[in-house]
Amino acid sequence: MGLSILLCKQVIVMFLLLLTGFVLYKKKIVSDDGKKQITNIVLYVVTPCLIISTYQMDYDSETAKNIVLGLIMSATGITLSIIVANIVRIKAKKESLATERFAMTFSNCGFMGIPLINSVFAEIGVLYCTTYVTMFNLFCWTYGIMLMDSNKEKRKKTLAERIKPLCTTTIFAIIAGLVMYFSGIKLPKTINTTVDYIASMNTPLAMIVSGIYIAQSDILAAFKKLRVYFLTFIKCLIIPLIYMLCIIPLPLDYTLRMSMLICMSCPTAANTMLFANRFGGDEKQGSYVFTLTTLISVATIPLVVFIAGFFIK
Repeated sequence: MGLSILLCKQVIVMFLLLLTGFVLYKKKIVSDDGKKQITNIVLYVVTPCLIISTYQMDYDSETAKNIVLGLIMSATGITLSIIVANIVRIKAKKESLATERFAMTFSNCGFMGIPLINSVFAEIGVLYCTTYVTMFNLFCWTYGIMLMDSNKEKRKKTLAERIKPLCTTTIFAIIAGLVMYFSGIKLPKTINTTVDYIASMNTPLAMIVSGIYIAQSDILAAFKKLRVYFLTFIKCLIIPLIYMLCIIPLPLDYTLRMSMLICMSCPTAANTMLFANRFGGDEKQGSYVFTLTTLISVATIPLVVFIAGFFIK
């Protein structure tokens, strides 16, 4: 009960930040170029700093074990989402199918998951969340590309072309963070303080840019589409609850299990629109699902955590 209330308060704060981004774009204080620049700052500077900052903790064998378990649980959760997304493809329009499956599979674990988990579990929760972010990137840039790529000329890609999408600053930050964590290397105090300051911008900037994305979409159109409601119900409730049932019997750390569940409960990833645009998917449908799942998640994330509180101790 206590965790769900705390999470609910944090979700409200994040919603207000999201609303700030919405207003900034509508009032033309932030332009399309500004959105791209803020997104780049979050993806390439702030999030990596948050990850590095998180790994600046003393080595603990139990935590190290949970990191490995987190990778396994994350891969399992994303695989579960792929299976469910494949089932709900029924009655989907051909031009929207790949985008909808992508939207059902990938959660906004970076923009929304990390800030939420950081607010309730602090550094240790973010540490476990990075395992989900790792698997998110791995699946997104492999399975996600195969799913969304509409190019009929199936040219065989070289090894370098396959690896390049995985070479993101987030992945590098996770690798560097793990090396420092397991080796006991600590950043100099001045640098660590700088990294901490930058990391503290993650929540406001991530939610403001999410609000800008929503401001660019047709909210009224999203609320008029029954198919979008159906997909939102599956994404925000059914998939997280199925995952919850899978992890209830596991005799694992409470923080680890709840962190993974929160990641699974997050709304559709912003990458849905980006990939749809890049690979010829249905960008408009992707924006509808992103918008509605993000707005509805204000209620569904605390609800899922509240239900889980009765079973996960």
